[in-house]
Amino acid sequence: METITIEDNDIQVDKLIDFVRTAPFAKVGETTNRKSFKKASEECNAVSVDTFFDKLDERIKRRFNA
Repeated sequence: METITIEDNDIQVDKLIDFVRTAPFAKVGETTNRKSFKKASEECNAVSVDTFFDKLDERIKRRFNA
């Protein structure tokens, strides 16, 4: 299961959340004790997009150059 956190609050976000609620495989939960994005990402050992792709490139090179 994947979790997505949206911190912005504008009309586009509201439309997106309304759309996601219609999907039978998705759950939208409201949270009152929200963590900051930085804190939540640290807790799940998230990495930046650049770091992710750098590691992915390394793994691809090792896999196919070996």
